[in-house]
Amino acid sequence: MSLPAFSFAVGERLIRSAGEITPVTEENAFEVARAKGSAVMGLIPFDPSRPAHLFVPDSMEVIDSPVPQESVELAQPVTIAGRDNLGFRRAVSTAVERMKAGQLRKIVLSRLLFAHYEPGALNLDALYDNLREQQRDAFIFSVQLPEGERGMEHSYLMGASPELIFGTEGSAFKTHPLAGSAPRIAVPDSEEDIAIGEFLMISPKDRGEHKTVIDDIRARLTPISEELNIPTAPSLLKTPQLWHLGTPISGVLKQGLNCLDGARAIHPTPAICGTPTDTAREMISELEDFDRSFFGGLVGYMDAEGNGQWALVLRCAQVDEQTAILYAGAGIVAESDPVLEHTETGTKLGSFGRALGIDTLPERKA
Repeated sequence: MSLPAFSFAVGERLIRSAGEITPVTEENAFEVARAKGSAVMGLIPFDPSRPAHLFVPDSMEVIDSPVPQESVELAQPVTIAGRDNLGFRRAVSTAVERMKAGQLRKIVLSRLLFAHYEPGALNLDALYDNLREQQRDAFIFSVQLPEGERGMEHSYLMGASPELIFGTEGSAFKTHPLAGSAPRIAVPDSEEDIAIGEFLMISPKDRGEHKTVIDDIRARLTPISEELNIPTAPSLLKTPQLWHLGTPISGVLKQGLNCLDGARAIHPTPAICGTPTDTAREMISELEDFDRSFFGGLVGYMDAEGNGQWALVLRCAQVDEQTAILYAGAGIVAESDPVLEHTETGTKLGSFGRALGIDTLPERKA
């Protein structure tokens, strides 16, 4: 296995760590990166009160790396668990009841799928290449996790995030929040597929969910911005599996702030947590039967000048050579249907499942 501690690819541009890594905290990360002439890399948890997993390598490599032209067939798992998840549907039902009672307006609930392989059978290098080939417009990431994370001794968090949380070049910044989605169940780019996207654009449920996220981000970015440009309406963004509502936001940071400061200011957004944020986060801890850890957090890097990119940890899995634990979530509002939300999360699990070569939807009954 040749994966470095950190890899972050968009198209043919690949950023990776080189040499030994030095663990850092958020407080000293930028200072250490500047002293070494390198970069801060790693993960920020879903829960912003928990410590980040950050490090500074001896150097940061930025290379042109051709996108693989075809996927590699990987070994098949011995068992797969979690395609059907009654507990998730019950959690959605409970959340809907509480929203109708006025306790909150939105919550994001997630679930897991487990694929177990023969020892040493899962080729992680090939898996990363499959993600790059299949999700060419996404942020393809791989980060070595601390020893013992979820009981796995030498594992990586790997995925294909469609969502830029914060990126900077100088004082100029960009963020592209996504909220509201629909599965692309028709032939890609067919009339039916395009109609699905058009229906998403006029869906009151999804437009309302998206507006909640944009209003929250506007409130968080305004105090740290010299300029802030937010389109009045969302646009469509497509991945191989889903249509999304997205709003490309740009602006200029106030003097003295860097990329990580901006990312921290808007994390977690309602798109990955809910509204009100604190109430939703508490309810997530109650209703989900696992610890999210870095799922729903941030993955990325920041160089010695304070520039970088941080993406949302989505469409991902914790992997080693014999286990893959896949994550997926869905935004739940008062109008949500538990069965439909279960199907949506199954589709989202399929973004990573496709790279593994497995089916993530429940088996259809005859």
